[in-house]
Amino acid sequence: MRARIETERVDLFDVNVMITMNVRINKEIPFDVLSAAFEKACKVHEVLNSKIVIEASGEAFYVENALPQNSFAKTPLGLAELIGENEKRRFRLEDGEFLRGFLSPDGLVFMMHHLGGDGKSLLYFIETFMRCLAGEECSQVSFRNLTLENLPAKSKLPFFYVPLIRSWNRKWQKEKKIFGFREMEEAYAKFWKDHQTEVTLERYGENEISYLLTRAKESGVSLTAWLITNMIKDSGKTMDIGLAVDGRMDQNRSMGNQATGISVQYKYQKGKSFEANAKAVHGLMQKKLTDDRYRYFVLQFMGKLDDTLEDSLNLEHVGYFHGKTSAKLAELLGYGDKVRDLSITNLTRADIPLKYGEYEIKEMVFIPPVVSYAKNVIGIITTGNAMYVTRHVYR
Repeated sequence: MRARIETERVDLFDVNVMITMNVRINKEIPFDVLSAAFEKACKVHEVLNSKIVIEASGEAFYVENALPQNSFAKTPLGLAELIGENEKRRFRLEDGEFLRGFLSPDGLVFMMHHLGGDGKSLLYFIETFMRCLAGEECSQVSFRNLTLENLPAKSKLPFFYVPLIRSWNRKWQKEKKIFGFREMEEAYAKFWKDHQTEVTLERYGENEISYLLTRAKESGVSLTAWLITNMIKDSGKTMDIGLAVDGRMDQNRSMGNQATGISVQYKYQKGKSFEANAKAVHGLMQKKLTDDRYRYFVLQFMGKLDDTLEDSLNLEHVGYFHGKTSAKLAELLGYGDKVRDLSITNLTRADIPLKYGEYEIKEMVFIPPVVSYAKNVIGIITTGNAMYVTRHVYR
């Protein structure tokens, strides 16, 4: 295995890029049984048996790793405390640590670095884990990520962006710096010395979900658009809203960062009904979701920037590094003082079975990370009769 980190390079030096899922199942299970299932499930997924190397050129690659460092432990900490403790602790990517699992008083908790995969990837790992727990045999699953070569042909950048990116890359060459894991370690220490995040959960039961779906359907909008409209209706300003989007083009169930994203800008119109505002938000979303030029724009753009320039954006954001070119680009791309107002990931109804022999997933909670270009991060997932809307912010 040797796969270049390309469209997902911006995740390498982000100091808050840990995806969390809390799984609540129908019965208590001994720790040693859970640990054995975790170890077996990790062996199934190729990416969890790799590590990351940063070469002298600045390029970074996934490579095979004989001694992965994914772990499973028992803890007295609850979900929020676990997140607070672990987001400060850097994943040892160079040693093959992509995933941490815990048996917590709040249930099973899985924490994954974004280079191990996106939200869907963690769902598919949990499916593998549950199948291993039930004694099923699981076939090997190859690593998949999105590269410039495998993005849709219709997603290519408009011609005028190409010279712009080349210009930024040329400017960067005059002050280029190659960052390694030592710089990553120091950036983590600097940032988390005086930062702390907070997680709040909002649970919707079966009747509430049914009500929301009915209202959204009657208005001709998606549930996501309805929820976004409700979040921004009292803002009083134009809101910059980012939405994480599944970038899979073949519905594969592999682990690997296959996420892309879009953004929409909208100011809630007080003179119009809630439904009319929701339709406007929905229309803006659909325009970009149904056009590959918008849907994959961020991957096309970032994938063509110099690798180390992408690294510098995150290091500028945390105050660890400062360069003339990187500072200007960081501000332009939303890694500076002005970041996105809302960043939302809706995994919708969990795309995995809930029953595995005698075991059944009852509820799931999804907590995305507060990445460098966001400040109010929302994670949404529906499982069984419950939908959780999670807000993750800095205190």
